[in-house]
Parts: sequence; C-alpha cells; structure tokens
Amino acid sequence: MPVIRLFSPAPSPGAAVLGELADSVTALLGIPRGHCWLWWQRLAPDTFHRPEWHEGEAAPAPVGFVVCKETYSKSQVRQLLRLLQDRLGDLLGVPREEVYLTVQRAVAGELLVRDQVWSLDGDAAGTALAGTDGGTDMTGDAITDLVPIAHVHNERRELIDDNWGEVASVIRLDAERFTTDALLSLDAFSHLEVVFHFHRVPLDKVQEGARHPRNNPDWPLAGIFAQRGKNRPNRIGVSRCRLVKTDGLDLHVMGLDAVDGTPVLDIKPYLRQFGPREEVVQPEWVDELMRTYY
Repeated sequence: MPVIRLFSPAPSPGAAVLGELADSVTALLGIPRGHCWLWWQRLAPDTFHRPEWHEGEAAPAPVGFVVCKETYSKSQVRQLLRLLQDRLGDLLGVPREEVYLTVQRAVAGELLVRDQVWSLDGDAAGTALAGTDGGTDMTGDAITDLVPIAHVHNERRELIDDNWGEVASVIRLDAERFTTDALLSLDAFSHLEVVFHFHRVPLDKVQEGARHPRNNPDWPLAGIFAQRGKNRPNRIGVSRCRLVKTDGLDLHVMGLDAVDGTPVLDIKPYLRQFGPREEVVQPEWVDELMRTYY
C-alpha cells in the first residue's frame, strides 16, 4: 500500500485529480483500487527554502515522498517514480523534470496496517505486476513473478490510438538484471515481438465482456477477446515493431504502439515462419479501425 505525500506552495489540484493519480499507481502495481493513500500539503511561504518557489512560479512542481514496502523490486520502484513524474507533469501542467521524488522503504515488522504488523510471511506484494496488497498468499493459477525486463522511452505520452508508424522508441533493458549478452545477435533480425503491460489502464476500466471497438457504435459489438483494445483483463499487450539498431542495453525501434514508461515483459525476434500459413480473414470493421493506426 504505497503512501505518497506531495508538498508544494500551490493549492491542491483537487480530490478528483489526486484520485486519478492514485488510481494510476494502483493500476501500475496491480493492486486493488483504493490501496494507495495520497496527500497534498500546501506550504506557507515562510516554511520552506526553494528559490524557484519564492520567485512566483505560476505552477510550481511538487516535491514528493513515497513510502512503499521493501518487497517492491528496484525496477518496480523506478517504474513507479517515472509514472508519478509523468502523471504529475501532465495533471499539473509542470515540467516533469522539475518534479522531485524520493522513496522510503517500509521494513517488515515495522509497519502497522489495519491493526496488523506487516511481515514477509506469505506476502506476495511487490513481486509482480499482478500482485496483491500484501499479507495475502496468492494460490491457484495466479502469476506472481512478472517483473518488467525493460521500459519504453519515447515522446508519446498521451493514450492516443492512431499514428504509431513514425513513433521512434527506445526499449531500455534493466541494467541491474541484464548485460549486453542478453541482446547478442538480436541485430541480425529486422523486426521484434514485444510483450508489455498496459500500465496506464486503471483496473476499474478493464473490460471482461463485449463492447463496441473504441466505443464506436458504428462497429458491431465484439467480445474483449475478439479485439485488441488495451482495456484487457490482464492488461497485456503484444506488438511487432521494426528494429533500427541495438546500442548497449538500448533497442531503438520504430512503430511500437506503447507510450513512454511502458513496462516491457518480454522481447522476441520476429520469425516469418511464425506468421499465418493460411489466408488471414478478418471483419470489415477491422480494416476501417486500422486505416490510420500506423
């Protein structure tokens, strides 16, 4: 259960904006909605020293402190910080590079939540994109070990469906887990298959039944598994893109339909032999939907 405190001389942006930010955090971490607590504290002019704040900046970027359990991986924490930086920049209209954040780890045995002292026994929180809030032993077929291997970096931050063809991205592998050996010989391939997490989709927006694709009533109802919308039950995306070059732990690609900060779960070279061996058949509405996608 992350606890986030934001400090600024500016007035609070309002409960709705803070709620949207908290929902983005829970969606990213795969924990239940409402399991992120967030405060905005407005500072009086004589209670801080930060020169740019005293210079009458119209929309000062906040300073934030994030408390989360020690079980969250470094990769997840970096992902969380990037999300907060990007979302605060978008929601408040401030330069994202001016948002300062730091993380404090809650240690097992030193955290009291709902009258229980949190321990590591049976705790699955922080180990997965689809984890729980902690203290719950995940059983059955639940997947608890999906940790991003990389993140997407590009200029595409808005969740817009079309015009991905000319989007240049860098897929940057986690340097704490991988060396360049993981990418050896990948540059012999022209295209990649990328599996990623739709981290910006709130859990309460996930679709499990049928809907009109892109909510367009001119197109017929289709089950969520009969379309490729991002509001999927597990929020997992699969895409193909062109590999431009490799550079250390960076993969430079074109046409990857993933926004900045997207967690990458897997990367594979695309092999033409894995393409369909028969004629591909699809409804007419798909051709219309995809007309300007790339």
